[in-house]
Amino acid sequence: MNIRFFKLKPRIWILFLAGVLPLFWLLFFQTETKKWVTESVFLGSINQGVAATGTLNPKIAVEVGTQISGIIEGVFVDYNDEVSTGSLLAIVDSSIIDANIEQLTTSLSAAKAVLEVSESKFRREKKLFEKDYISIATLENTEKTLQESKSRLALTEAELKREKRKKVFTNIRSPIDGVVMEKKVDVGQTVAASFQTPTLFKIAADLNHLQIEALVSEADIGEVSKGQKVKFYVDAFFNESFNGIVQLVRLEPKVEQGVVNYIVVISVDNKGKRLLPGMTAQATIITESKQNVVLLPVSATRFNPSKEDISDGDYKNSDFSSDDFTSVYVTNQKGILERRKVKTGITDGKFMEVLEGLQTGEKVVTREAGGKTKKSAFSFSGR
Repeated sequence: MNIRFFKLKPRIWILFLAGVLPLFWLLFFQTETKKWVTESVFLGSINQGVAATGTLNPKIAVEVGTQISGIIEGVFVDYNDEVSTGSLLAIVDSSIIDANIEQLTTSLSAAKAVLEVSESKFRREKKLFEKDYISIATLENTEKTLQESKSRLALTEAELKREKRKKVFTNIRSPIDGVVMEKKVDVGQTVAASFQTPTLFKIAADLNHLQIEALVSEADIGEVSKGQKVKFYVDAFFNESFNGIVQLVRLEPKVEQGVVNYIVVISVDNKGKRLLPGMTAQATIITESKQNVVLLPVSATRFNPSKEDISDGDYKNSDFSSDDFTSVYVTNQKGILERRKVKTGITDGKFMEVLEGLQTGEKVVTREAGGKTKKSAFSFSGR
């Protein structure tokens, strides 16, 4: 090296060192340290439950059909119309029935006339028989004719009654108070009731009260019982939760592709009528509830840092977790992770009850932050 380099003036040396030393420090005396995302342990309420999915339906829905075949002459309601018991919904053409009634009415009059003649004849011959003017065979033959006349009259009366009843059925009326949910018929349409009763309307009794028929797996059904509270969400109001109560656990299993489920009927108050039939409900049946307990985020129990991020004392304690305890991490004053032994209770999937090991206000690490900070390579952390 040129000896004149060492003979530089002091001021030049100062400038040289001022420029080189910071660069040297950054290259050899700085290391990167990680940042951690933390959340506070807090006091709150928690509900543990069983997840279930179902569909909102009216508690009572009646399908209204017709027992009479014919052409629809009139329809007097539409979708969403409110109806009361006895309200006229539609009329089926009754011309054939009217003709039958007229024919049977005439036949009834004729049968009554024949019966009167037969009765009169029987009375006369009975008197003649008592005086021995006619034989017993003649009287029995007249009595037979009388009985046949009575039978024909009774048959005609029954047929007339049946036709008049069918006439009543041509007026299709609502059997309950409610709302028309479905209308499957229009004017001019022909309905045939020969083999089965066709459904023309579907009426929901009361949309102020709905129910969810939710499927619960056989593994969870043992925790469900009548009277438990339920919270559920629907896609139409995904930021809002609704409440319900378990009304019934049906005993009949529902098996699909080898999976056994049970239907749990959940009663829902819908006074505002915001919830509509057919909506899919994501429900949680609350099996256990606690208030004013210490809670920590479940994500903290899933955080698993690498070996170099944990203090030596914590890393060597490998038997830290058990069935009753789990591990979470906090940071000390030097920013080093320290493992904490925590006993936990119930969970709702997002938060977990803390029974031992943490106090309200403490911060637990949930994940590693995106950025890193510089730290001196010669600063000791106790590891």
